[in-house]
Amino acid sequence: KRTRENIEKGRQQATLYANALEKQFGQRPVIFYSNGWDIKILDDAQGYNSRGLYGYYSKDSLQYLIKQRTLKKELNTTPIDTAVAGRLYQMETITRVCERFSDKHRKALIVQATGTGKTRVSIALAKRLLDAGWAKRVLFLCDRKELRKQAGNAFTEHTKEPVHIVGKSAK
Repeated sequence: KRTRENIEKGRQQATLYANALEKQFGQRPVIFYSNGWDIKILDDAQGYNSRGLYGYYSKDSLQYLIKQRTLKKELNTTPIDTAVAGRLYQMETITRVCERFSDKHRKALIVQATGTGKTRVSIALAKRLLDAGWAKRVLFLCDRKELRKQAGNAFTEHTKEPVHIVGKSAK
């Protein structure tokens, strides 16, 4: 739509195009719509609501998103690695976050006290998301070099996934 138009006016038109393409080719496309300033994505085949983007997906990212529709396993039935996070409250935390993601939410917040195993919960949660095909990569942010080093060592110890530690800490 034109830049002076509300972006949501283009949603219905884009959905109609997607319906026609799905009928013709037998595959539901990922829907992008824009007014020239704002861009939104709608992956209604997976049941997600539209959300704003800063740019369009690459061809590889779109192919991965469409492939994920069939490869994704049920997140809540994928086992939790209890060797990493085996305490009852840790498993409960992972379960609640996975339930939230299964309910089509894109964000979750975990608040735990010092010494309760937040890094272990993060590792076990990341493993569950990767094993179920819900994530391809995981970004773990730290505010201090020592935490970054500690978390990197913990991820390396408990996962077979490659760990890349990069960046600088704020002073």
